[in-house]
Amino acid sequence: MLEGQRDIIHNVGPVKNGILDIIYGVLFDPARTFAGIAHNPPVGAAVVIYISLHLLESLMGLFITPQYFREMHVPGMMGVDFVRHMAPLVAAGGFVLGIMKWFVMAGLLHLVAEIFGGKGSARKVFAVYGVAGLPAVFMIPVNILLFYLAAGFTRTLIASLLGLGVFVWSTVLLITGVREVHRFSTGRAVLTVFSPALAVVTIMVLAMIIVGSAVSTLPVDPYFKIF
Repeated sequence: MLEGQRDIIHNVGPVKNGILDIIYGVLFDPARTFAGIAHNPPVGAAVVIYISLHLLESLMGLFITPQYFREMHVPGMMGVDFVRHMAPLVAAGGFVLGIMKWFVMAGLLHLVAEIFGGKGSARKVFAVYGVAGLPAVFMIPVNILLFYLAAGFTRTLIASLLGLGVFVWSTVLLITGVREVHRFSTGRAVLTVFSPALAVVTIMVLAMIIVGSAVSTLPVDPYFKIF
């Protein structure tokens, strides 16, 4: 059934791999667009889209972060001038880390997908990961508007809810892309996407248990014992 659905998608017609075509397709026709990416991965377009999106996010951070610090009046907190001077360095560091994350996560997802029996290539997963985060572009104008139209808890609540929605949307797109690229079921695609996060959580929990067990076996100094 799944293979038949893919045949229908592929037979709809040629999928254009121009930048604007990919942006529109990923946001509004993801299954067909990712099927096209699986057939002919547009790595160059994905690079342009990913870098442009992260550059816009970094510029937004440069504009908004000092303004948020200006609104806070916490004694002993670093000054706005210091934050303004440090913001470009922080934004540049975040941009570089974002690029590194792209390579690492794309490679990891491809490795996990192969373990689950995937048939795709690392190049295709790289392209999919590069465009799956496109919904984040909507948060750029939203954050700017919220800065001027809302404040305090209201602004934080709205931004958090919308950010969660964008995260879920991007995750669904990534699952769809991995499924099309590796030509397996949606269930396996879900496992592929969430396995790295589950592994990290499991390692953290085990580490906390080990540390807690080690601490509990340490001898207690009688001086600090509470009677």
